[in-house]
Amino acid sequence: MGQITRTAVIGSGIMGHGIALVCARSGVPVTLFDISAEALENAAKKLRQAMRQLVDNDLAASGDLESVLKRIAYSTNMAEAVKGADIVFEAVPEKLPLKRSVYADLEAACAPQTIFASNTSGIPINTLAALTKRPERFVGTHFFMPAHLIPLVEVIQGDATREDGIETVMAFLAGAGKIPVRVRRDIPGFIANRLQHALAREAMSLVQKGIASAEDVDAVVKTSLAVRMLFTGPVEQRDFNGLDTHMSIAEYLYKDLEDTKTPLAILADKVAAGDLGIKSGKGFYDWRDKDIAAVNAAKNQHLIDVLKLTAS
Repeated sequence: MGQITRTAVIGSGIMGHGIALVCARSGVPVTLFDISAEALENAAKKLRQAMRQLVDNDLAASGDLESVLKRIAYSTNMAEAVKGADIVFEAVPEKLPLKRSVYADLEAACAPQTIFASNTSGIPINTLAALTKRPERFVGTHFFMPAHLIPLVEVIQGDATREDGIETVMAFLAGAGKIPVRVRRDIPGFIANRLQHALAREAMSLVQKGIASAEDVDAVVKTSLAVRMLFTGPVEQRDFNGLDTHMSIAEYLYKDLEDTKTPLAILADKVAAGDLGIKSGKGFYDWRDKDIAAVNAAKNQHLIDVLKLTAS
């Protein structure tokens, strides 16, 4: 489908502004659209802060700060935002009626050859593609928060997605410094969320059964699994351990692993009680006396430190 020379991002929230920064850092102009001028103003501030953090940590040259930000335009007019765009990244909330409305507006405003790319993390790509008149030019591009820092992007093809469309998107993301991973079949949760939910289910089960505290379960992951898996994935690691050894353990351990098909009671009870995590002040942890902005800033800095380490 050709080279991508202009991009647009629909939605300037948690994911959208980060995706816009990825586009701008690749050298390609991008227009960030939102129905709220205030949201766009907030996004512009966050983008400047993000670029400043990259420069301060030697992940971007000092001269890039202004040049990258100049490639980002802002608009509350969708037709203006997507004019001339070769690809439009949709990053609106995970509400199907909202996405349906957005796609209808995009169909009216975009050129026939424009690729639609959804940042959905859960809605099937085939379901979303069916809401458009261009399922052959529809892909999933699942970025991870924060989008400008996490290297991975899952690229999900629908049943009708054209091969050259997938190749175009993969090439653009690779050129933007990302690591695009192709998901060849549209399945719920794609790859990362399936792995993440499998781990979270077992972790919460261990807490629910009183085997360990949430803090201790997290400590196990942070100080062993996470460190080791920076350089060795779970499949490759089995080769190092020996597949015969893995099979011997699997024969007795799999039968004891959590395999519930519905959310665990410990999760359902917390949600019912309104203990939703950081957004409510309490979840598995108590966040009420924490400076959440400072916590998020520290986590981003840790990510940057890891990126610098792994890049060296």
